[in-house]
Amino acid sequence: MPVSHDTAVELVRDLLELQRVMKRVTKTDAGGRRLNPTAIALLYYLDSNGPRRATVMASETGLGPSGLSRQLAVLEEEGHVERTPDPDDGRAALVAITERGREQVRAVLEEDAQRLAARLEDWDEQQARTSRGAINEITTVFLDSLGVERTTSCRGPQEHTDQRHAEREHEEPTAR
Repeated sequence: MPVSHDTAVELVRDLLELQRVMKRVTKTDAGGRRLNPTAIALLYYLDSNGPRRATVMASETGLGPSGLSRQLAVLEEEGHVERTPDPDDGRAALVAITERGREQVRAVLEEDAQRLAARLEDWDEQQARTSRGAINEITTVFLDSLGVERTTSCRGPQEHTDQRHAEREHEEPTAR
C-alpha cells in the first residue's frame, strides 16, 4: 500500500526539522574550525570521488557556480585543494584534494563522530544502526528519484566488516 498523503506530509515536516536542527548543530559544534560546513562537505566529496571539474562539482553537489567558486578559492588558499590542467581538455582544470585536505577530512570526521557519540550516549548500537539504515534508505530513494548516483559513500570498509559479522551470526555452529 502506498504511503498516505498525511504520512508524506509528516515525513516532509520531519525532514525539514532535521535539516534545521543539523544546521544549528553544525554551527554549535564547529568549535575552532576555520572551514564552514559547505567547505568541509566539498573536501569530503573530493576525497570520496577524486579530482573533478568545477562544473561537474557544481552539478553533483547542487552548489551554484559562484558559491562553489568562492568555496574553492578558500580551500585552495588554505592548501586543502589544488587545481591541475585537465588531461582531456587543456583549457579546463581539475580540482583535487591535497594531503592537507585529506587530513582535515579525517580530523573533522573524528571530531564529529565523537560529538555524535556523546549526543547519542543513551542509545545502543542497534538504535544507531537502525537509524543509519533509515537515513540511507531515504537518501537512496531521493537519489533514485533524481536519477543520480551517490557522490559520496555512506558505506565504508566498516560496513563490509559489519556485514560479514552479521552473516557469521546467522551461520550454523560448526562441529569441532
